[in-house]
Amino acid sequence: MPAILLDQPTTGSTTCIVIGGLTDIPAQDFGRYRAILWCVATAEAKIELTGIKAAQAQVVPVDRITPAEFAPALERFVRLDPRRLPSLLITDRMSPALLDVYQRTISDVHAHLESTHRARQTRQQDGFIWQRHVLQNAPAYVARRLPLSWAGALRGLPAFVCGAGPSLDISIVKLAVAADRAVVFSADSALRALARKGVQADFAVSIDAAKDPGKCLPPDLPPSHVVLASISPPAWQDALAGERLLFLSGNQITDDWLATVGVARTPITVTESCGSTAIELARYLGCDPIYLFGLDLAVDPANPARRHQQDADPSLYVRSNYDPTTQLPLVPGNYADTVPCFALGDWRELDARLAARTDRKLFNVNDRGARLRGTTLLHPDQFEILSPVGAKQAALSLLSSPDSHDANAAAALTRLRAIGVRCGQALPDLRAAFEKDGPSALAEAFRPIVLDSECGRALGAFALKLMPHLVPPIEDDHAFWQALLTEFEALAAL
Repeated sequence: MPAILLDQPTTGSTTCIVIGGLTDIPAQDFGRYRAILWCVATAEAKIELTGIKAAQAQVVPVDRITPAEFAPALERFVRLDPRRLPSLLITDRMSPALLDVYQRTISDVHAHLESTHRARQTRQQDGFIWQRHVLQNAPAYVARRLPLSWAGALRGLPAFVCGAGPSLDISIVKLAVAADRAVVFSADSALRALARKGVQADFAVSIDAAKDPGKCLPPDLPPSHVVLASISPPAWQDALAGERLLFLSGNQITDDWLATVGVARTPITVTESCGSTAIELARYLGCDPIYLFGLDLAVDPANPARRHQQDADPSLYVRSNYDPTTQLPLVPGNYADTVPCFALGDWRELDARLAARTDRKLFNVNDRGARLRGTTLLHPDQFEILSPVGAKQAALSLLSSPDSHDANAAAALTRLRAIGVRCGQALPDLRAAFEKDGPSALAEAFRPIVLDSECGRALGAFALKLMPHLVPPIEDDHAFWQALLTEFEALAAL
């Protein structure tokens, strides 16, 4: 077996994570890095790292540190370089008695680097779009948030939570027969499948900035309510009457800032996906039991190129970077030991969340897909529901309107507009700095704007996109900086 199991450099990286001992390993030049995180058993950390000062290396004793302690240490280290992921070196110098500990460490590092890569890539790709939507949705968000009075309002009613996995093609037949006896919650990309079976969703969830209503809404049987995030496309407000729409707070800086000026965050918030958010909404409303349909989180085993049920618009996922020819990570399956998972982070979060819950009965109606702890697996052939017909309509009719006209909402929008004026007033100086001295001068001029407590939070996702590029070395790409300046101007105008 080779001494080095994995040597994975990241182009331009300034940091490196090393897992395993280095005794008798061919000499490694760590001098190109400014920081090293060395995950190694105490007994195997007896040599010095070549080319790097002791102060630049952080030794993590894998035999002594707990997972709860390792997670924040890993997060702090990865943040040392906001633009590039660490390089990764894994050796085979691992004590046989600690192989399980090392395997857990490798798994934790892999999951964190994958999650960080996805977050950073998404932030650069979509940060401007997210923030544009946040600002366009702001008047509706402050006025139509999930009411506190809805907590437990549908207590005791069963719920069907419908994702858009390939298994829905089979299980939807059983769902449709019983749809009048349960509250139907649907991910946006499953709405057309439901409508094709004559089912109108009581609640649809659409929290993705790329999920345009034109690609999700069926031509007939539109959902009774649509639950949105502040980053959802504003086109939803044109597609459906306002009384059908309501908002949940999400993991957005501007949502947090609005909460500090009197627009409270909603009692439940957006999670990692439409399906998991729908589960939280069903729980908040008091539904019990909850049946999950189409929450596969795995590709169709008969057709790995297919991630979703047959009625989903394939163009919804063109920016997901899913490549069916690549080897996907494997997770526990419902009917197989393991299944290929295309959304590893989403599966991990949902699986952990459901496993920690004991307050609701959850049934996963599925003939394939990834296993979810905390649920009871039901094959579609075994599914049956005997609740009375019509009970849900009476309960749904009593839900109060989410409309809010409080003074805090109006005041928050006034402050947001004032920040926009300040940003607009900064534009001439930003342009002048860029035209005279180039990217470095523009970066210098941008720093006080994004570091300002109000401007930075009002710019939200765009500020997070911009900030890594304000740290030296500054990229000398005029077209790149011109694009950032144009985006900033557009947000200031909004």
